Amino acid sequence: MIVCRIFGWVLLVAGFSALLRDGLVWFDTGRWVPLAIGDLRGWSEGVPELVLLLSVAPPLIVLGSVALVLCRRRTARRRRFRRRPSGGLR
Repeated sequence: MIVCRIFGWVLLVAGFSALLRDGLVWFDTGRWVPLAIGDLRGWSEGVPELVLLLSVAPPLIVLGSVALVLCRRRTARRRRFRRRPSGGLR
């Protein structure tokens, strides 16, 4: 469980850092040029063109969020009932 949560946090941080990079490029150049999978080193061989055009940030953010939700801590809450003393006046 903890490994899955750590992996989710890493994916989330990577997604937001790619989104930050996209925002800084947009601020600097005035054009929205998101980091695409095809821009990453070594991914351009044998991969369909459609996959190379996909942006990096949204899938990383979604996968990180899903990993965190699926691997969240589940606390087992026990309901303890207090017995009222039997007999006697209240």
